[in-house]
Amino acid sequence: MRSPAAAEAALALSAGGEFAFVIINAAMGDGLIGRSLGQSLLVSSTLSMFAIPTLAYCGARIGRTGAAKPEAAPEPALDEASRVLVVGYGRVGRLVGDMLSRHAIEWVAADRSASESEAGRRAGRQVFFGDAARPEFLRRLGLASARALVVTMDAPEGAEAVVLAARALRPDLTIVARARDARHASRLYELGASDVVPETVEASLQLSEAVLVDIGVPMGLVIASIHERRDQYRKALNRPEALGAKGRRARDALERPS
Repeated sequence: MRSPAAAEAALALSAGGEFAFVIINAAMGDGLIGRSLGQSLLVSSTLSMFAIPTLAYCGARIGRTGAAKPEAAPEPALDEASRVLVVGYGRVGRLVGDMLSRHAIEWVAADRSASESEAGRRAGRQVFFGDAARPEFLRRLGLASARALVVTMDAPEGAEAVVLAARALRPDLTIVARARDARHASRLYELGASDVVPETVEASLQLSEAVLVDIGVPMGLVIASIHERRDQYRKALNRPEALGAKGRRARDALERPS
């Protein structure tokens, strides 16, 4: 690991835990350490546990500082292959990965959940545990040569952070993001997403398609009207006047020369 990431991990792991009480008590009971020393160790372990929030905060600051200076170390990557990056490997992310595989498109996924990442690896997929909002982690995933980025996270703030970080690193990258609703979609467009799929809008369109077909409207006419309405939504969400002041400020910050 690079020095900033190593320091962050070291601080997070340095405090004692409940297992320390088991080991120290067992050592005192077997006479391996004196009772006076054992009591001191128990007190110090307890105090270190109280310090965990402070240690984690300091470690996160060190990690962010190191991520802002990528030139301090070489940039490792998975390989030189051009692939699609899928951020978020829950239900939606797995389906996106499956569809990419069906079309013989190489992809790699990332998730902030250790259990989801482990489950993906057990299934034979390249799923990595980490925060894709951090530039260093995106570089490790191979963002520099990626064909596209798909953000499937259901947490609005997390998705926005990933889109912002990826767009800052790759102005030319195709970024497709999942949005909670129309307002969230507008925000993602402002932060640099190429295409956004709002859950509420898409569900409404699919419900409309189903009912129209079920009541006898020809399939071709239904599909054409659904596509037309979807395009209208995208254009409306991507209009500058459809965006809030906060979103416009974020766009201006992205476009302002550094």
